[in-house]
Amino acid sequence: MNGEAILPYLIIIPLFGAFSMPIVSLIGRKAREAWAVIISGATLAVASALFYSVWEDRGIIVYTLGAKSPLGQGVSFPIRIVWEVDLFGAIMVLMVALVSFLAVVYSLGYMKHDTGLDKYYTLIIVLELGMLGIAITGDLFNFYVFLEIMSIASYALVAFRNDTWEGIEAGIKYMFVGSIASSFILLGIALLYGQYGTLTMSYLAVKLAQNPTVTAKVALALFIAGLLFKSGASPVHMWLADAHPAAPSSISAMLSGLVIKVGGVYALARLLFSIYSPLAYKALRAYGYPYINMNTVGWAIIIFACLTLIIGNAMAVIQTDMKRLLAYSSVGQIGYILLGLGIGLAAYGSHTGEVALAGAIYHTFNHALMKALLFLIAGVVIHELGTRDLNELSGLAKTMPKTTFAFLIGAAAIIGMPPLNGFASKWLIYESSAIFNPILGAIAIIGTAFCTAAYVRVLYTFFGRPSERVMKAKDPEASMLWPIIILAVAIVIMGLFPWQISEKVMLPAAKALEDQLAYISAVLGGA
Repeated sequence: MNGEAILPYLIIIPLFGAFSMPIVSLIGRKAREAWAVIISGATLAVASALFYSVWEDRGIIVYTLGAKSPLGQGVSFPIRIVWEVDLFGAIMVLMVALVSFLAVVYSLGYMKHDTGLDKYYTLIIVLELGMLGIAITGDLFNFYVFLEIMSIASYALVAFRNDTWEGIEAGIKYMFVGSIASSFILLGIALLYGQYGTLTMSYLAVKLAQNPTVTAKVALALFIAGLLFKSGASPVHMWLADAHPAAPSSISAMLSGLVIKVGGVYALARLLFSIYSPLAYKALRAYGYPYINMNTVGWAIIIFACLTLIIGNAMAVIQTDMKRLLAYSSVGQIGYILLGLGIGLAAYGSHTGEVALAGAIYHTFNHALMKALLFLIAGVVIHELGTRDLNELSGLAKTMPKTTFAFLIGAAAIIGMPPLNGFASKWLIYESSAIFNPILGAIAIIGTAFCTAAYVRVLYTFFGRPSERVMKAKDPEASMLWPIIILAVAIVIMGLFPWQISEKVMLPAAKALEDQLAYISAVLGGA
């Protein structure tokens, strides 16, 4: 079965699962849990097959809803809803499906004492559906629809445990900030549609290159503002630091590992390269035609990236709440991804820019695994001890050795220690930033120094003298332990083959993202 044939099932399976979950829940708890695992597992299988198909063919899959081609009858431009998947999108799809599946399995043990689980499992599948839709959509309208599906589900899941004011406050704050961001994005989409009369991203890129206007610049500014909000970049990261501690840890893993990346960083990269594109800027500038200066846009993102990686990692050092520390660490890691993205724009067409972009994509996937692992471990600690306060977790290594060892792997990886996966992606970003501008390389290393200090502090606590409270703790049950083991093993395995992954997957993904002409011709050529 080829990629185009299986692509619709990426949406059909979770959509069917979400709508049928309330009915299945009537049978009982075990049926509900089994159904959630089956749906997320089937989605992972489709995502894996889709990724392999795209990686093997090195092409772009285009699927038109309700027709063989997105092009209208008798006209040479697309008028139908299309899904477009290149290697960059396929990596995001695999990342979303994998972490979502492990979060569902983890929830079997972690959430078993909660009520309203029919709603919980419905929302977690809807959240996955929204992220998958963002990764494959080929038009801005459906991008916004899937973005809102993802956002609304995540608002509800952050506030799921509404028996405390912390969850309610965090959910409201997240919803307020998210709504502002969504308004910016919707306004940007409306401006582009009003100016160019199309929402298909491939065709919109052509129209924009033919007639770059001030409206397009305003729309771009709105997109960048809204998506930086969604990604948790500084100085608009305040919602993220509250949302993570309040949410169930399975949801924190998805928020940090997936939501802020797919709904923020991936969407920003897709808009900047596939619609606006530094390729168009360079081509038109050579002939003296006006166009949005993408070098300037790249530098603007670099500035936000530097602020984000320093502020996020520095704030992580002073936290005493374990989940809040991980939340600020997520902010810092988003800074590295944005740094690679910004250099990829500013140095477009050079080997440095390509390496930086590959590093950003690589670190996006790596961080999803690392931070999902760390948040699931935080959930185990809270489940066993009922506290997130690091001051009360001394000596955890003695009573929870498997959990502590897994945390050690995750912490070492996120710091960037070889031979774990975080080393390779961070090295690509260090290398490219130092070549592009040595000051940026220095800033990236300073951020890592803060990151190291934060995680060393946690490990020092875990390996300290056990308190009486900690002596009662133990490693979790199988349903919570296996997702942690799988993530830890994945981190180690990816760390053992870093350059093979970089050369065979991440650099081709960066090239696919940079190649706007191939992205356009996939639709306009009727492929």
